[in-house]
Parts: sequence; C-alpha cells; structure tokens
Amino acid sequence: IEELNSRNTFMTAGHNQFSDWTDEEYFSMLGLEHKEEEDTETPVFEGVSNTAGIDWRDTAGVVTPVKDQGQCGSCWAFSATESVESAYVLAGNSQVIMSPQELVDCSKGILSNHGCNGGWYYYAWKWLESNKSMTEADYPYTSGTTGTETSCAYDESKGVTNVSSYTQVQANTDSIKAAIEQQPVSVAVSAGNNVFRNYTSGVVTEADGCPTRVDHAIQAVGWGNDGTQDYYIVRNSWNTTWGDQGYIKIATGDGKGVCGINQDIYLSLIHISEPTRPY
Repeated sequence: IEELNSRNTFMTAGHNQFSDWTDEEYFSMLGLEHKEEEDTETPVFEGVSNTAGIDWRDTAGVVTPVKDQGQCGSCWAFSATESVESAYVLAGNSQVIMSPQELVDCSKGILSNHGCNGGWYYYAWKWLESNKSMTEADYPYTSGTTGTETSCAYDESKGVTNVSSYTQVQANTDSIKAAIEQQPVSVAVSAGNNVFRNYTSGVVTEADGCPTRVDHAIQAVGWGNDGTQDYYIVRNSWNTTWGDQGYIKIATGDGKGVCGINQDIYLSLIHISEPTRPY
C-alpha cells in the first residue's frame, strides 16, 4: 500500500477486508474464465458519445445497491444479474433485485459457466434467453458463504423477465461511452493485482501499472471527467467495504484499456412484450 501511494498517481490505496487474506483466498473470487477464442458471433455495437458524462446512480432505480459475492468465483453471475436489473428498469419497470444464485446453480455446462469456478456474463444471458430471472427473495444467494453452488431450483412461475438479446461493444472509447449512455454494461477487468485489490479512491490510470489480462467481471454504471481525464464509474461485487463504497474509477484509454477494461464490454437487452408480475 505504501509503495502504491508513493507513486503519486491519481489513485489512493488503503486497507480493506482483504488485507489479512491469503492470495489463495483472494484469487478464489476472480471467477472469469480465460477465453481461448475471441467472440465473433455476437452482434457488435458501435456508437458516438453525445454527453459530457453520465452516472446512472443518479437515475432512480437503475443501479441497485452494491452486493457481496463472498468467497465464490461468481463475479460473472453478479455482473450479468446487475445488468439485467438495470435493463429491466430502463425498459419501464420498477426496480427488482434479481438472483445471481439462479445463474450460479442453473447456467452451467461444458461450454458455459461453472458455478463458483468461473464463467462469463454472456453465457448467463444465454440461460436467460429461454429462462426467466428470479428474484433474490425467491432464490437467495448462499454460495458466498459455502463457496460452492447448489442444485438448480429454478421455478418458472416465479420468473420476472428474460433477456431478449445481448451485444458486444466495440473496443474503443467513443463506442464504450455511447453504450454506457444507453444503459449500464457488463465489463471484465484485471483484478488479480495489488492495484485493484487495494484501491480505495481516485482514478486508476495506465501509470499505476494495472495488468490487462482480465480475470474479474463487474459493471460500468457511468463515465465522467475529474478535470484532468475521463474515467469509467465501475461497480464491484465485494461489498461497500472495498474501494470507494464498492466502486472504482478506471481511466479511459486505447487498446485493451486500463486494467483491460476495453476488451469484453457487453450490453444485455430486454424488450418487454407482455405484462410482467407487479413488484
């Protein structure tokens, strides 16, 4: 922490709940599987930013409270669920807290997700194309305590919404900003390093030396400018005791992006075509 802060960059490092964790305990939360091949089948979103920044936390209901995935590599399920929650509200519905445990337990397969052993948010959305997301109240999260998934207990009668489709965002700053201006998006970052692990405030930039090989899934809920640089506002799933009340600011950049954030940005899309349950 002292070494990070001695660099005099735009971020500040400090103690958090992981300060007395072993590396093995910490790395167990980084549940993003390495992709052997690039995704060439998903439609690609390209766009041009037309605002001076946006923070979806300022729009009632769009961003749900920060969650805690616990000691389970289920970050992909939380990222997927949070993007569905946001898309659902932006489709004209009241806020509903969705169930990541459903995805951990049920969105599984050889070429899919693997519970607490990792996965991807777009594989979770494949499940939700033909199955509905249940609520946290109806399907509560338990894997953060047990460290493992349970048997799938999906109940269609208690389902809230499907995911109509999903789109990958072109890996350039303008398209990423434009996508975030439409809705919060799922992103992948490199978190298995001291920069991310000990972040408490400020903006992480290239000068901090954060690697670019992604290993963790989270959600970008906005972008802004601090008078010096543009940055993405990113929500994590490690409780409000990590980072800046559960959030981190990551500077925009070219190529793979700071902490690799440009590489795997996806939009989940919901088109309501029939009445949904009143919540």
